[in-house]
Amino acid sequence: MSKFSEETKKSISEKMKGNQNGANQRKPFVAMLNRKVLQDPKKLEKIVDKLLDQAQEGEPWAVREVVDRLDGKAVQINEISGPDGNPIEMENANAFANELVAELLRSRQKEQDK
Repeated sequence: MSKFSEETKKSISEKMKGNQNGANQRKPFVAMLNRKVLQDPKKLEKIVDKLLDQAQEGEPWAVREVVDRLDGKAVQINEISGPDGNPIEMENANAFANELVAELLRSRQKEQDK
């Protein structure tokens, strides 16, 4: 019996696959948008002017968009903890990770053997 829940194994297994929606996929909307802007840069200038006007009028979404574009989006902080919310004990972290990876590999092997 595993000490890792099926949910934990599935979540980590999915993350190990990498970004399935990455930049290698086609993005027809972005391609068309880039093409149109290159054909007529004045269109982009008009859009930016309208955005800035809305931000100056105090529209929260417009202010947020301008700030995000100038300063970058705020960093999201994720806290990871051990069992029951306790701190992760670093001397056991490698053993824990190795055990989890080994179990994930065993689970994948079982799925492939089916």
